[in-house]
Amino acid sequence: MYHYTESGLSNVYLVNGFEVEDIDGEEYTSIDDMNGLHFAIANAIVDSTRPLTGEEFRFLRIEINLSQKALGVKFGVNEQTIARWEKEESDLPRTSDASLRSLYMDSIDINSGVGLFLEILADAEAKNAAKEIRMEEIDKNWKVAA
Repeated sequence: MYHYTESGLSNVYLVNGFEVEDIDGEEYTSIDDMNGLHFAIANAIVDSTRPLTGEEFRFLRIEINLSQKALGVKFGVNEQTIARWEKEESDLPRTSDASLRSLYMDSIDINSGVGLFLEILADAEAKNAAKEIRMEEIDKNWKVAA
């Protein structure tokens, strides 16, 4: 068996589908259908009923091609929060676990609608943040204008 740590996951072992070659005294491993392998790994993670580990969270984020910052925007948190979840420095909320699984499913065309829902939320928050703040002075005190 081959311990496939290159995926970023410490618990993945390949029974077959790989070849080890010795070239000039160094071992090189080649893996058949890397995309198919990652697809199968991601589906095994998403189908699991136990909470995601930090490694699995990072793997799925990378599989859907999102940076920590981009995922943070979708989830309404900063990129450091995403990093802490991935390093298991803080607990991953179950809602974020489920949302990432759904985002992955959405990314492979199993329409969960979560991707669109998170986009709508992020867009609404951005619009609210960009609102004008109008101030007025009343009796020598500044207040938000009505």
